[in-house]
Amino acid sequence: MGLLLDLAIAAPVVGAAAGVVVPERAVETMRVAALLAAGLWFALLVDGALVSVGHLHSVPLAAAAGCGAALLVATIDAAAVARPVWVGFALAAASIGLAAGHTATDGAGAVAALAVAVATASLAGRPVARVWAPAAVGLVVAAAGVVALRSAANSWQLPLADVAASHRGDGLAIVAGAALLVLAGSHRARAPSAVLVPAGAFLAAQASPMVQRADGLAPAAIVLAGVAAAAALGGRAPRRMLHHPTAALTLLAVAALVGPGATRGPALLLAAAGTLACALEWPAAAALGVPGAVALAVALAARGGTTAFVVGVLAGVVALALAAAARGRRC
Repeated sequence: MGLLLDLAIAAPVVGAAAGVVVPERAVETMRVAALLAAGLWFALLVDGALVSVGHLHSVPLAAAAGCGAALLVATIDAAAVARPVWVGFALAAASIGLAAGHTATDGAGAVAALAVAVATASLAGRPVARVWAPAAVGLVVAAAGVVALRSAANSWQLPLADVAASHRGDGLAIVAGAALLVLAGSHRARAPSAVLVPAGAFLAAQASPMVQRADGLAPAAIVLAGVAAAAALGGRAPRRMLHHPTAALTLLAVAALVGPGATRGPALLLAAAGTLACALEWPAAAALGVPGAVALAVALAARGGTTAFVVGVLAGVVALALAAAARGRRC
């Protein structure tokens, strides 16, 4: 299985090299390489075991995020790519960020690799401030959280083995940075920067146990759910600044990760739906979030309390707004 992990990370680089040799077919070769990488990550996901090769490793969550990132590149819109060769390096860097660490996620390695992914994705597409600005701020905030965690706990590991320790502020900084990466990647569906969507969701999922604990963190959950609702409502605006299903579903997933109750499973379903919505770019793509939304509603209802109620209401706003936006686009 170690060979599969090596090939999953190397495949996009090989695709980029092929694009240099045959520049007129660069996008097609990149798509083929990304499909191969997606298949390899999927095999690692199905296996479900810890695979460790040097300073890289794969666990099911990392494999799922890697598969999602590769699928996004496999469905990339040629019109969104200015320099196809750099797409391969962006996917490879994002994959390294997901796999960083010998047996557990290395926070410093993940943030450093994602910084390279942001830079190469910007080179691959047409640099837009709405992409690189939030991504840069998100990386700085996440890096600050990782460094603070290292200083306090003498560990780069995400999540910490002892999540009960007082590192909630450090974890919150990493989650906030990850949310900004998701927002940057949601600028446009099927664009090079879209690889930041599953990568940001993965980073948030790894840091969230330090934030959520038993009762969640009410202010963070409500703010993130509110931003998700605002993104969903923006889908009916004449001029769209984001791919709203991607932003709304994935940011709602991040909110669920720090919300009260047993919300991690629903959050991962919503993150997967946001990634697929970004790859498909269909008006009805928001329907992919129905399983996660239902599971989240059940978890919040079981937990009860003011925070669960507010997050549940905002999740309902997301669902209704995305449904209304999809109906408007079909008309």
